[in-house]
Amino acid sequence: MNLDPTETQRLLEETVRGFLEAEAPYDRTRKLEADQGWDAGLWGKVCEQGFLDLVFNAQGAGHDGRSLLDLGLVVELFARRAVMVPILEVAVAGRVLETSPALASEWVPEVAAGRAVPVPAILEAGDRFDSVDLEVSADGHLTGTKYFVDYGQHATHHLVAANQGGECDFFWVDARGEGVAFEPLLSVGRTPVAVVRYSKVPAQRLDAQASLAEAIRLGRALAALQCVGSMQASLDMTVAYAKVREQFGQPIGRFQAVRHHCANMASRVASARLLALEALSALDRGEQADVRVAAAKAAASRAVPEVLMLGHQIHGGNGVIEENDLYFFTLRGKERSLAWGSVEECLAVMAESAATEVDWF
Repeated sequence: MNLDPTETQRLLEETVRGFLEAEAPYDRTRKLEADQGWDAGLWGKVCEQGFLDLVFNAQGAGHDGRSLLDLGLVVELFARRAVMVPILEVAVAGRVLETSPALASEWVPEVAAGRAVPVPAILEAGDRFDSVDLEVSADGHLTGTKYFVDYGQHATHHLVAANQGGECDFFWVDARGEGVAFEPLLSVGRTPVAVVRYSKVPAQRLDAQASLAEAIRLGRALAALQCVGSMQASLDMTVAYAKVREQFGQPIGRFQAVRHHCANMASRVASARLLALEALSALDRGEQADVRVAAAKAAASRAVPEVLMLGHQIHGGNGVIEENDLYFFTLRGKERSLAWGSVEECLAVMAESAATEVDWF
């Protein structure tokens, strides 16, 4: 794939970066973390700016003309600012929703305008993406528990993975209705996450073409770019700090050991981004790409602690105080390294195809 950004992508990056710098100060994010909230005001402005057009097709004719690479660019930029908005979750839910004509006509305009905020609810007590046990009754009511639902307590609707009639599918559930209870959890990244319990809640089955596997592939690829975003922000802050922090009468960035650390950080970020963009490009082409996506997420998840700890090492004591913005990306990066599949989970996906013969020629 061509790694050079197009003129449109450069303009998009400039627009999104400027928007986030103006609208999402770090001090407000600190307060949201303390209150275990989310940035509803910023989300409204995100919708007003039309950034969700990268998720939805205004013409309603499938995904033609929309690039997952562009969407991934925006997701990474949001991660670089550590904002408390469900951009990944709404992107995945929105793509699934759009493949269900019956629900899309009613709800896609609501989501695009910010009046509805849907998020996926997939994991259960077993914490496995390939194991869904919840059942929806024949009369369309859901009872059971979903774990680790990102922004679950703040969403208006959940796309719940469940079984009905022996088939696993997504179900549209009003998260504000009776019978839905939330248990907020404390996550390492300090972003909102909850255990959600459903008790005889009406659940509308999607007549969708999108499968659970497709949703997981997209979520996993975008989560890899969230890891990259946290690493890139840490790298940028670390290089800037090394240029001004003096020791022995000169900036520490002049010392060879510090330069080696920064170079190692940069190479890990670049390789992780390449794999993530290749995975999204494969999904854009309509490939299943389970192994490619798993490889991208495994690489990004494995690189995160190495890159972020090198950043802290160069910052020294200044990097362990929360007055320094570095901690945002250390916490978010660790959380995203586990989201949508840890290193071990993704390597297990890759191992399943290890015995498959490959025609290299």
